[in-house]
Amino acid sequence: MKLKKIKIENFRLLKDFELNLKDDLSLIIGKNNCGKTSILVILNKILNSSKIMWEDVNLSKQRELYENIKDSTKVIDRFESIRLQLFIEYNDNDNYTNIQKFIMDLNPENNIIILEFVVLIDENKISKLQDFILQKNLNDFNSFSKFMKKNFSEFFTLQKYSRRYDPDLQNVTEDKSEQLENKDIQKLIKITGIQADRAVSNNDKNHALSSLTEQYYNIYKLNKKEKNEVFEKLQNAVETADRELYSIYNGKSKDSQDEIGIFSEIINVIRKYGGYDGELQIAIESSISEKNLLSGNTELYYKQGDNSSLPETYNGLGYLNLIGILFEIETKIIELYSDPADINILYIEEPEAHTHPQLQYIFIRNIKEHIRKHRELFLNEKNKSIQVILTSHSSHIVSECNFDDIIYLKREKDFVIAKDFNSLKNEYEGSLDGFKFVKQYLTLNRSELFFADKAICIEGDTERILMPMMMKKIDLEAQEEKETPLLSQNISIIEIGGAYSHIFMPLFKFLGIKLLIITDIDAVEEKKILDKNGKEKITYSSCHPSKATYTSNASIRDFFKDDITSESHIFFETITNKTFNAKEKENIRIAYQISEKGYQASSFEDAFISINKEFIEKNKDNFIRFGALKFFENIDEFYSFAITKVNKKSAFASSILYYGGENGEEWKVPQYIKEGLEWLKKS
Repeated sequence: MKLKKIKIENFRLLKDFELNLKDDLSLIIGKNNCGKTSILVILNKILNSSKIMWEDVNLSKQRELYENIKDSTKVIDRFESIRLQLFIEYNDNDNYTNIQKFIMDLNPENNIIILEFVVLIDENKISKLQDFILQKNLNDFNSFSKFMKKNFSEFFTLQKYSRRYDPDLQNVTEDKSEQLENKDIQKLIKITGIQADRAVSNNDKNHALSSLTEQYYNIYKLNKKEKNEVFEKLQNAVETADRELYSIYNGKSKDSQDEIGIFSEIINVIRKYGGYDGELQIAIESSISEKNLLSGNTELYYKQGDNSSLPETYNGLGYLNLIGILFEIETKIIELYSDPADINILYIEEPEAHTHPQLQYIFIRNIKEHIRKHRELFLNEKNKSIQVILTSHSSHIVSECNFDDIIYLKREKDFVIAKDFNSLKNEYEGSLDGFKFVKQYLTLNRSELFFADKAICIEGDTERILMPMMMKKIDLEAQEEKETPLLSQNISIIEIGGAYSHIFMPLFKFLGIKLLIITDIDAVEEKKILDKNGKEKITYSSCHPSKATYTSNASIRDFFKDDITSESHIFFETITNKTFNAKEKENIRIAYQISEKGYQASSFEDAFISINKEFIEKNKDNFIRFGALKFFENIDEFYSFAITKVNKKSAFASSILYYGGENGEEWKVPQYIKEGLEWLKKS
């Protein structure tokens, strides 16, 4: 039995939201404020009977309610706000004891149960609310909203049903059960977890980890119902300690004060006030018990060598957070195991807090194995399931995780959608090699793309080294503009070889992020030659742009595939004549060398040299010394100079940074890159 799908309506940003869960681990990722926490909050609030508030209702739904009921003459039967539907799948191997009350269809082909939770206001309460609007003069939405913040629970109630699922139409029907009771729901499904706002701190007064040892002990013992030797040893130790402490507190015995105890003096003073009847006979006894032994009496220490230790607060927040999570996970799982529902949901929110990348890798590697063992234990010993929901902002956790586990949340204006990463396969239209390549690339290099708002695809080392400075120069030139500076935006720069960026197009469309492709026009000339057999054949070789007939760049050909000729090539003239607007498609722009100062370049180096001739000449000796140039005679022709004189491209780019001034004021950005960055800068 498992929770297959969650459907949420009108809860915060989750206006019309569906989430398909994995059987074991669901890794939910996405940028800040995309709804990850909201998913966990509504599950917690509904299943654990926490308070639903006015602020939980989606803003558009709040306004809809106000508009519907502000007219007291208008008759409304009921108004629904928040809705949660849980789609539960079961099979023949499951125990039907707890699900009988929820089954709405005896069709053996239908193995779906739907639990529905609706927060609503009925007809009677609507009338009452309409009267309040008039009485209190709530004649605008803001005043109405302030009133509802204080009085929401007085008008809105939570109703719980089982709904019928139609397997043929794959939808929820109008049929529903009588209202359900919490105790029955709790037998079917439970949720518990670890929130992001964990109370770890390295403040000397904070001992959060030590308190977790007490919680772990209590749950551990509760679960060990059978007689356990270790608990007998603990009880014997406590009884021995009680006897010793009595003697230390009161003296050697109750009847004799031969040996003075800590409290003997004050006890004797008190005894005198009791008169001859001895009514004020007291003793100080130890209250140590197995129950309260750990409460305030144990502390977690870090071992240093064989014989020394340090308090928990002496370690960094990363390790404090990690140890705290592991203690909580184990405690929560043991608690669930002691009294499990048919479906048990454990969530872990943002485990990466305060931890460095390597520690994040270690966490996700080990936690998956840990969960797998517990899942098998639940299934084999209890015939129950446990599913884990993990939310994260960490690209390191994502890269180490199985991509089949990933659910990507994307915010679209005022609502959120969930995308299963495996659905990306459909975007590749059967090209599994492309899909596998992208998965491998993301795993090894750029899982950060999942958390970016925008991205730049670049060719290689030269652009990678210079791009931040080029972005800075664009920002400095437009300080008066209202747009957010490029360097203040969430932009990911990825080096994938601009000529092959088309392989990533389905990924960028899937992520829904704005993309700039910066690539080289790669001018080639068509030639007819004779092979060794004397047969004529056509070849394409790199050439000066003035002689070019086609482009060899695969990304340009893919971007303008409608212009491809029967020979699978695009005429060079066609590419160079493309307008600015023609280079943008579906939030994606391609940028390649354009004519600047009357010159058409073929590569970045070619374009840069053509507009920065004086800068190169001024620093020629430095460039040679730095290994950027092989030698220098003169710059008489830009294309050939870039090919024959530029030594190492990375050294060339580094030299530009080194000798170009603090803000790159000594050189200019090629126009094609400038146009692309200015486009990317706009929201």
